[in-house]
Amino acid sequence: MAALFLRDTAGHSMLSPRLFLASTTLLKRFTSKISAAVEPEVLSDLEKENIKHRKHPGIVKPNHVELPQQLSDALKRILGDHPLRKVVHDSQLLNRYIKSRHPPPSQEEVEHRKQLIVEEVNAKLPLERLSTLSEEEATRWQRKRELEINRRLGQRVYAWKRIDYGAYEAVVYAIGRAAQEYAVLTRVLSELQQRDGQFKPRSFFDFGSGIGTGMWVASELWRDSIFEYYNVDRSREMNELSELILQGGLENKQRSLKNVFYRQFLPAIATKYELVVISHTLFELSDQQQREEVLLNLWRKCDGYMVIVEEGTRRGSELVNEARMFLLKSALQAEEKAHTLAPCPHDQRCPRLSDLADRTPCNFPITYAPLRISSDVKSDRASSLYSYVILKKGATADATRPWPRIVRPTLVRSKHSICRTCTAAGNLQEVIFTAAKHGKQAYRCARVSRWGDRLPMELGTPETKPSKPSKAETTLLDELA
Repeated sequence: MAALFLRDTAGHSMLSPRLFLASTTLLKRFTSKISAAVEPEVLSDLEKENIKHRKHPGIVKPNHVELPQQLSDALKRILGDHPLRKVVHDSQLLNRYIKSRHPPPSQEEVEHRKQLIVEEVNAKLPLERLSTLSEEEATRWQRKRELEINRRLGQRVYAWKRIDYGAYEAVVYAIGRAAQEYAVLTRVLSELQQRDGQFKPRSFFDFGSGIGTGMWVASELWRDSIFEYYNVDRSREMNELSELILQGGLENKQRSLKNVFYRQFLPAIATKYELVVISHTLFELSDQQQREEVLLNLWRKCDGYMVIVEEGTRRGSELVNEARMFLLKSALQAEEKAHTLAPCPHDQRCPRLSDLADRTPCNFPITYAPLRISSDVKSDRASSLYSYVILKKGATADATRPWPRIVRPTLVRSKHSICRTCTAAGNLQEVIFTAAKHGKQAYRCARVSRWGDRLPMELGTPETKPSKPSKAETTLLDELA
């Protein structure tokens, strides 16, 4: 027993380092449990079997989207005399390029990278050598140094370039992107309709409207209430193709929608629109300043909801969150009420992007039926990842807003399910649901919920309690006693 203790300089008895570490480790061993209380109304409906668990109100639908037949037929007609195989090949190349895009680098980023490269090159070709060279040799050496700096800078700085869509490029975009973007916007705008059943927009504004995908979806969901569709796209050919699709792909045929307007630039008039969409467009803006100017202009035109959608890549997710935080800050400075409806249950910075060690984006999946125009399309299902945000002007009216959002695939295991969620506190929280710990209703709701759904419940803070000591630890405690 004496070996377990040492004496300090004052002669006092103290634990040996080995025993101190062992006892500290023992005291720090905890088990965690997070409570989950199903919303009372939902719980009552589940217990009375008024709703099934797989249809609880946190489920976001649809999970699989197909283009309406009339749109599919119109897209096939617009091919015209274009060689089918080439269009399909080019549309695949365009899709890959769009998914790999980065936003244009800022001047500060370029200067920082250049400074690092200059330091590397100076280590390889030190400036001190200049004094030992002749004038001709020094000139040649300086030229070589500049070429090396520019070569490395070109390799390490993303060469952003705006995509220009002519008549052929617009057709390629329509064939390659229509089904995917229609599915994404259907999922996003359907959630808005589900979350706010009282919302009946009378006007729709789409910036970067392309071939009119947002207009198609909005007209499907709110055809009886929308009386004006305003589309803005810098490509005249895109606007013309969008109009042709509304005519079923046939020239001189009447449009299937009324009161549809096209412009190439943002209008200067201060007309308000109840639903404003900017989809797959932020990457086309030349820098952060232009992005903020456009976003602020659109926000001023918004008189209801503003929807921002991008590719579900890391860069796309960053641009969406940048736009979200900029608009919320602008509203706060203007003393306007505004909040995030979806996907975040909070108005704080995305916790996934706040963690520099976590390089995964905040995104969500959708499956869709690709446009079948050739034998190269062999599957009836394709999938895509997207990032989005729905912002609302005005006070919060949705009582379900704090419900946690599932942000990664649910892991369904024997007698337990694991959900990774984003919470109203602005944190990422993993919850292991079991019937014994959380109750049958919460457990079954978690088991049928998928990536992108919300859990109709309130999560508590992690509860900690000491775990049962192991046999070795019990022996150690007996020795201490």
